[in-house]
Amino acid sequence: MIQFRNVTKVYPNGLCALSNVNFTIANGEFVFIVGASGAGKTTLIKLLLKEIEPTSGSIIVDDVDLSSLRRKEIPYYRRKLGVVFQDFRLLPDRTAYENVAFAMEIVGASPKEIRRRVPAVLSMVGLGSKAHAYPHQLSGGEQQRVALARALVNNPSILIADEPTGNLDPVTAMEIMKIINLI
Repeated sequence: MIQFRNVTKVYPNGLCALSNVNFTIANGEFVFIVGASGAGKTTLIKLLLKEIEPTSGSIIVDDVDLSSLRRKEIPYYRRKLGVVFQDFRLLPDRTAYENVAFAMEIVGASPKEIRRRVPAVLSMVGLGSKAHAYPHQLSGGEQQRVALARALVNNPSILIADEPTGNLDPVTAMEIMKIINLI
């Protein structure tokens, strides 16, 4: 469960990105956060990722107040999050397989587990046959699916997608949303 309780974020330049925000997202709930550019959506994601701190209020994830996390605990907290970035953030010198495997390597998964899990997740997003392709050899929709596979490979309890269809044509966007909805 995710709870924002009276969360306000004011940046050092005085910009108030969020003001007294309150909401609860239950386990298993599928939520879209929509708003105009500059409405605070990216700020909200950065707060959830603990990249920035709220000016006031509290953020609770799975009964843990994020403000109570020490710096060394943050990487372990982030392991429960799968994140799909709008700009994909794929490593250009690694294949689709290697990009997805990298997410497992950094959390210490065994080579055997990586060999088992990565092909399964790539197949789930419809890219089993593109495992050895580099990002520049993939379409925008295929790159987005690699990013989605990377976000899912460690079985996160929370999936955060920052405009997962923002750079895609309508048909590809619908395919991505179908995959996310199946999860």
